[in-house]
Amino acid sequence: MGGRAETRSALAALLAEIGDEQLRLRERTELLSAASFEGLLVHVDGKIVEVNDRLCEMHGYERHELLSGDILRMCVAPEDVPGVLAHMRDGFQGEYLVTGVRKDGSRFRSEVLSKQGRLGGRPVRIGAIRDVTERERTNAMLRESEARFRELAEAAFDMTIFSREGVIIDVRGASDRVLGRSAAELIGHNVFDFMAPSAVPAARQMVSENRLGFIDVTAIDAAGNLVPTLALVVSGTLNGQPVRVAGVRDMRGAQRLEAERRQLEQQVQRSQRLDSLGVLAGGIAHDFNNLLAGVLGNAELMLERARTTTDRELANAIITAAQRAAALTRQMLAYAGQRDLGRREPVDVGQLVRELRALLDATLSKKARLDLFVEEASLVTGDPVTLSQVVMNLLTNASDALGEQPGQVTVRVKRVGAVDSRWDQAQGAIVGPGRWVLVEVEDTGAGMDETTRGRVFEPFFSTKVRGHGLGLAACLGIVRAHGGAVLVESELGHGSRFSILLPESDGEAPATRGAVSHPVSTSPCRVLVVDDEPIVRSQLRRSLELRGYTVVEAADGRAALALLAAGPGVADVVILDMTMPDLDGAEVLHRLRAAGSRVPVVISSGYLDVAVERRLPRGEFQGFLAKPYGATELVNAIERARVTAPAT
Repeated sequence: MGGRAETRSALAALLAEIGDEQLRLRERTELLSAASFEGLLVHVDGKIVEVNDRLCEMHGYERHELLSGDILRMCVAPEDVPGVLAHMRDGFQGEYLVTGVRKDGSRFRSEVLSKQGRLGGRPVRIGAIRDVTERERTNAMLRESEARFRELAEAAFDMTIFSREGVIIDVRGASDRVLGRSAAELIGHNVFDFMAPSAVPAARQMVSENRLGFIDVTAIDAAGNLVPTLALVVSGTLNGQPVRVAGVRDMRGAQRLEAERRQLEQQVQRSQRLDSLGVLAGGIAHDFNNLLAGVLGNAELMLERARTTTDRELANAIITAAQRAAALTRQMLAYAGQRDLGRREPVDVGQLVRELRALLDATLSKKARLDLFVEEASLVTGDPVTLSQVVMNLLTNASDALGEQPGQVTVRVKRVGAVDSRWDQAQGAIVGPGRWVLVEVEDTGAGMDETTRGRVFEPFFSTKVRGHGLGLAACLGIVRAHGGAVLVESELGHGSRFSILLPESDGEAPATRGAVSHPVSTSPCRVLVVDDEPIVRSQLRRSLELRGYTVVEAADGRAALALLAAGPGVADVVILDMTMPDLDGAEVLHRLRAAGSRVPVVISSGYLDVAVERRLPRGEFQGFLAKPYGATELVNAIERARVTAPAT
């Protein structure tokens, strides 16, 4: 009996020990199950054998619910169930993503790791499920950030290069346009393979020092051409991996724009310089013409009173010198853009060139061949005399450019409507679509370099030993006064071409010009001379009184208005200077007509500024005298004004 009791006692102790071990094993298992980061399940052909607490917690079910239910359809989104079944059927081992479903119907992204295992000798499948919602959200944000970065890079740069340790791993943008190579031709190559040798050292140093920022790189395209680029290098990621990102800008367009900007600045500066010189020339010519008016007028009086041959020779010498000075002054005024108010008529430029042909043959180099290509009815509105001066000057210069060598001078006259970008470089009026008459004078002579070409219209600049440098300056002024533009194209050793655009006229072709008829003389009358220069007033008084006229003087505009306000008998004709202090001629004429006076007015000026001309009331004056003028011109202007004046 005692032995049996001891046996029972030992058995009880053993059972107790086994129970304690099972309890400890169960506790460890429960601890591992509860502490696991993944939900675990064990199944055989889809029949659940075991689940852990983390899986229950993850999906919101009790353990018995998962063990007794259809866990696949309970915990996996319907759209992912076919894929899970396919993995089970194929015995897939590895990771894949599914959308998990909680008991309350909410969803989350989960990662499944599926493996084969054994339990008690039986083959089972073990699934470890992890909630990767936050990771997927982070990855989605990263992908979105990368996409935004790529979009920004593509918008800001011509192409974007992604590289790692200098090797290109991806290319976005217009690589075909920039380098003449597709992205596939660039990927896998070193970035230095597509750089000019001179650019490689600086780029290598930047990569080796892991520096970021801007770098100027001269690339080489597929055709071997050098391509200036500007690259901005930054750190970035591609598919979650760190890379160096280079945003590349093709600088060829920017360099062209910069060159065009500099060219435009030079053109504006040249135009401003020419305008400033024009103002200077006009101011000098105005004062000089006032002096010449006195010199020429008094010399004519001396000639009329001369009694001996010597006196007449001296007077003629003075008149000749004054006339030559006046000719130079007229060229300065032409450059300044003076407008002759008395000469505006339809001019057939082609007919004008043909009329000059005989004179041209006599003046051009004997070794020059002159070819004319003239379109009929190429009409402009202007002064035939000054336009003839332009053509003659251009042809003379073309002949001089040939020198002693044989060559060709070609003149073309035609109507045009469309103009190209060459005319952006022209001097004078702004040229655009419209109706124009084009005059081209082209030679096969020596040509000009860029420096000379940029200065040809400057007054007193000349390439001729004996030239005074006013010919082309005057041509530019005349063309500007006609609302036109001048373009010079020339290359050293390859001749020159001067092109002129003038606004086409709507008028009819002019009849053949004949002699100008002078007005029939009438009896002398009362003349009011309004001029702020005493030398001009005294000379006009002597010249007119010698011819029987009665002269009244006014030193400024206010004095003239005061005299004319006294009554209609003060003057029969007014000689009115345009440029005076306080009230200029335009303002005096405006006030005179506003007061109701219809006295004939002859405008006189040594330099008529365009702004002043625009203020003149049209049709309210009867003549224009350009200083300096002779006694005959003065008397003819007075008599013509009396004849053409409107009846009072």
